[in-house]
Amino acid sequence: MAEIEIYTKQWCPYCLKAKALLRAKAIAYDEVDVTADEARQNEMVERSGMRSVPQIFLDGEQVGGYDDLAHLNATGELDRRLGRGEGAPLRDVYDVAVVGAGPAGLTAAMYAARKNLSTLVIAMDIGGQVGLTAEVANYPGFDSVTGPDLADRYHEQAAKYEIAELIGERVVGLSLDGRCKVLDLESGRSVRASTVIIATGVQKRRLDVPGERKLTGRGVVYCSTCDGPLFKGLTIAVVGAGNSGLEAAIEMDSVAAKVYLVSNEGWTGDAILQDKVSAARHVESLRNHEPVEIHGDDGVVGMTVRDVRSGETRRLDLDGVFIEVGLFPNSEFALDMLETNVVGEIAVDKRGATGVRGVFAAGDVTDNRDKQIVVAAGEGARAALAAFEYLVKQK
Repeated sequence: MAEIEIYTKQWCPYCLKAKALLRAKAIAYDEVDVTADEARQNEMVERSGMRSVPQIFLDGEQVGGYDDLAHLNATGELDRRLGRGEGAPLRDVYDVAVVGAGPAGLTAAMYAARKNLSTLVIAMDIGGQVGLTAEVANYPGFDSVTGPDLADRYHEQAAKYEIAELIGERVVGLSLDGRCKVLDLESGRSVRASTVIIATGVQKRRLDVPGERKLTGRGVVYCSTCDGPLFKGLTIAVVGAGNSGLEAAIEMDSVAAKVYLVSNEGWTGDAILQDKVSAARHVESLRNHEPVEIHGDDGVVGMTVRDVRSGETRRLDLDGVFIEVGLFPNSEFALDMLETNVVGEIAVDKRGATGVRGVFAAGDVTDNRDKQIVVAAGEGARAALAAFEYLVKQK
């Protein structure tokens, strides 16, 4: 068996996701915790050329970060490189296939299993956005709980039921074969189910400017909590003016030598955060500016921004770019079949039904307005009950 090494930090949601994926597949790994070890941090940067965690190596060869690991797994390449088989056998047809393993997806799976329905969960990781949340202080039954801990509790509870799982798989297509729904996976496999519950949530939005993808992990990062300490004493830009952008600027004010806060309009985050940013010593605000290009070969060396009012451009000399520009729904695999709004959220009725019989949706991927963990869990339960009723009426 090949050897896997993973450099992590104690509070790094993407590290937790990477480890959860490996555990879900029963893959052993050696962990190097660099949280308070500057020498090991430097070792990681020297070895990988990256200023982001996690960094993963397979038999000494760099794999990359969590997204790279997830892609290897979703395409089946990880199993091939580890000399593993094609994975667990699948039923011919499941009663319910749940796409997503966040609060909505895992709740839906538990409710479906409790109705004695054969249930399969397909997801890239456990927890979704909850697994990326530092603290949850408004979930019933908990005064305060970390997002990853809450996600683990959901998963542990779901494990008590006979729920099949395909973790680390990405759904890339949805089609109909008579009354049967067919889910095509990136690995080349297909899943057939009588009903489908889409609970795929949302993911972080990218800038889609030149240089961003090439330099991701090499100075372009999406998590200030995970990667901020690796930019100690350096100059960075935070792009975004909502709560996440303001929070990143506040956090980096005490770490970086200089922080540019770039926003194409005014700040939109909470007033208390705006006050803290205004009082920050090392933050320079560039309102009404938009990123044009991120520069660098092996690492970020700068970013060009444009004044949206005058059209004038300016180049910032930087060591890193922190991108915090919001979220978008993970609905691309279903866009050709289901009705969505202008931002890609799936349209559902009050029971989670879409316009296609036997296809339901729940949680943040839908056009329901309130994006809250407790709301998503409730919608997952409701969708599972609706799927059960649909199946009963088909018999």
